[in-house]
Amino acid sequence: MPKFVGLMTFPQDAEPAEGSAESGIERYFAWQEELRASGKLIAAAGLDSESRVVRAGTITDGPFTEASEIVAGYLVVEAADLDEAAKLFETHPIAVDGAGMFVVSEIVLDLDTPREEHLSRFGLS
Repeated sequence: MPKFVGLMTFPQDAEPAEGSAESGIERYFAWQEELRASGKLIAAAGLDSESRVVRAGTITDGPFTEASEIVAGYLVVEAADLDEAAKLFETHPIAVDGAGMFVVSEIVLDLDTPREEHLSRFGLS
């Protein structure tokens, strides 16, 4: 079954309403357990707000100091297609509450993908 990653983003200056963070965490754990029980949740991780951008021999803070949103974490799920994956993320508490959002994409290349497929995906074969 295809795998999809959801990149969780929050506005940098967002301040949760009183008590909503604790409620949101409890709802998140319930959401996570439901997906785990269904076999659809593959991985989940929170990311530190400090990051670096690495490109062409340079390392800078980033990605953008003026960015209004930061990537706060990611989750990997199994779903039949992108629409089903999006519907799974639509039920996540931060999406339900509008506190943040997810960018959802299919994982098409991984450590086990043959070299030839990597090349052909980029038109290099």
